Amino acid sequence: MAFEPIIPEEIVIHLGSPDSDAMNVTESFASYIKNVASSEIYPTWPEEALRANILAQISVALNRFYTGFYRNRGYNFDITNSPAYDQTYVYQREIYSNISQLVDEIFNSYIRRDGNIEPLFAEFCDGVEVSCNGLEQWGSVRLAEEGLDYFSILQRYYGNDISIVENVPVGDSPALAPSVTLGAGDSGFEVELIQRRLNRISANFPGIPKIYPVDGIFGSSTENSVRKFQEVFNLTPDGLVGRATWNRIQAIYNAVKKLYTVSSEGLTVEDITSRYTGELSSGATGDGVLTVQYYLSYIALFVQSVLSAGFDGSFGPITEASVRSFQKTYGLPETGAVNRETFNKIESVYQSFIAEIDYEFYSGRILPFPGRILRPGTEGNDVRALQEYLNFIAESYPEIPKVNVDGIFGSATAEQVRVFKEIFNLTGEPDRVSAPTWNAVTSVYDDLYTGNRAASGQYPGYDIS
Repeated sequence: MAFEPIIPEEIVIHLGSPDSDAMNVTESFASYIKNVASSEIYPTWPEEALRANILAQISVALNRFYTGFYRNRGYNFDITNSPAYDQTYVYQREIYSNISQLVDEIFNSYIRRDGNIEPLFAEFCDGVEVSCNGLEQWGSVRLAEEGLDYFSILQRYYGNDISIVENVPVGDSPALAPSVTLGAGDSGFEVELIQRRLNRISANFPGIPKIYPVDGIFGSSTENSVRKFQEVFNLTPDGLVGRATWNRIQAIYNAVKKLYTVSSEGLTVEDITSRYTGELSSGATGDGVLTVQYYLSYIALFVQSVLSAGFDGSFGPITEASVRSFQKTYGLPETGAVNRETFNKIESVYQSFIAEIDYEFYSGRILPFPGRILRPGTEGNDVRALQEYLNFIAESYPEIPKVNVDGIFGSATAEQVRVFKEIFNLTGEPDRVSAPTWNAVTSVYDDLYTGNRAASGQYPGYDIS
């Protein structure tokens, strides 16, 4: 599943009910919506009613596409032309000119609930012969005749907590499943996505064990959860996530979240990832930029063709040049911007360099960021190293509490991290250690260890090298 919805260049329509022996046709997305609108509503309706109805039709289609409603069930199409399941599409029908013009203007917009990512499944009906929990088509005409604009009409039926997302990018359909089977030792966005999906599914199927922490690393707890999911849903219980298991997890997750209904539980950014939060390009600032800069600068130590990105949290010319050099080295489009594909590759390459590092701590040793966000519940030698670093720093900064070095990220370690981040003006969640925080901790530790202890009154505002 893509992180943010895109408008597909093409959509595949099944000309019948899902299990019928009917043909599939492929249309551009805009052409498909023009056909649906010309089949479902009348061109003589007030323009505000037409806009409201077309936006609902777009959102229904995008919901089906974005959630992989049919693809995750093994079908080879995105939507049907049956109004009993989806919305009406009449193959090779005439398109009304005013509807065509309106669709060209708004086909790359959709409705969503505030705070959610997925397009709203904007249920609609005629409101005369059939009633529903969404937009009533003839009712929208009456509201438009009373003077309501299209957004007010939509709010009347779907509530005041909706918004219209405009200028959505048009692109190729994303793969719904990873190209390789995921298993023990793998890491990255796809693993994190699976972990989050299984944890939500386990609320409805408590026999599936929770995965904690969700860190994007395919460890024993993830394998156990996958294996139990496979047992529950009659899949081969091998603990691996291939295409069949991936698709089944997505389908069950979407069902328990009710993403196919107007009363969807909603899909938020936090449901998808804690690392990649959107495209980064020239002018961007913040922790996301710092993370990318950290990864690239570390990679540059080992790959001669990759330039260092600096580490200032600002996506300027140096960072852009570094991104371009990385993209050229690894065969990606040389855009100079960090989209999902580039971020995943950067993270994957970084993980490959640190995979063999033994995170055993000894005095003076500076370890790179372990590749997973450390948070309450995390255990391991990387946590032990963090505790050692912070305990040493606490000798010069007594506000920072010392902890028992046990490799367990408990409440005491969370407080230790929180105070450190407060002293050094670090952003982000107070009890999370991402790449920028790890870099700050190791930089301060290194400076203090080599004799550059902070003088009285020097902090806050201590310069992190």
